[in-house]
Amino acid sequence: MMDRPVIFGTGLSSAIGQALLARLTSRYQVVALGRTPMGMGDTVFIEADFRRPLATWRPTVESWLHSSKPEVVGFVHLAGVVYSDALEATTEDEWRSMVDVNLSAALGLGQLLSSWFSSGGSVVLVGSVDAQYSSQAGRAAGYGASKAGLKGLMRHWAAEWGKRNIRVNGIAPGALTVGMSVQDHAIEASLRQRIALQRLGRADEVAAVIDFLLSPAASYLTGAWIPVDGGLNLSY
Repeated sequence: MMDRPVIFGTGLSSAIGQALLARLTSRYQVVALGRTPMGMGDTVFIEADFRRPLATWRPTVESWLHSSKPEVVGFVHLAGVVYSDALEATTEDEWRSMVDVNLSAALGLGQLLSSWFSSGGSVVLVGSVDAQYSSQAGRAAGYGASKAGLKGLMRHWAAEWGKRNIRVNGIAPGALTVGMSVQDHAIEASLRQRIALQRLGRADEVAAVIDFLLSPAASYLTGAWIPVDGGLNLSY
């Protein structure tokens, strides 16, 4: 048995993931799943390559669950991959990689963890503004489609798991200064004019919203898709 409630997370080696870890590790035992265990302190790391079929990494996760018998209270799906190609140039391998990592991994892990939420909990799926809008920062049709699928998955999970007191919400980060950031200065300047707060977002600002959704402070919030984009969604 673990001595603290457990939160599972993917993509925690990213800038947002590291900012989230800084908030969570004093209160929870965090279990990180992914390819790289970068700078995670006492976080438990389980290697899982989401670009590969579920059957290749599911047994390792199941084995850890059965041996540790954790009290799971949260799951954050932050892992993501993007190929900035025009839709007609997107290869089948690129498409499969984006769908597998961005969407299918969330489903597979949700199915694995479902029976381990013994007294309710919170799931946060991290999407993108690209799920709703085409991007000035790069061609991202495949990425946007996979993130739109994540939004649909969130709504169905929220409806299905509500009776078990498991809340499921999603966030849609906008243009950030880190991670999948804007590389072209002209595009960044144009974006700033469309963002109500007139600046790009920070990793810690996204992590703060995820932390809130995981916490008891959001105990009556489920099925919400929250834009964390500085007001980018307010203009067209």
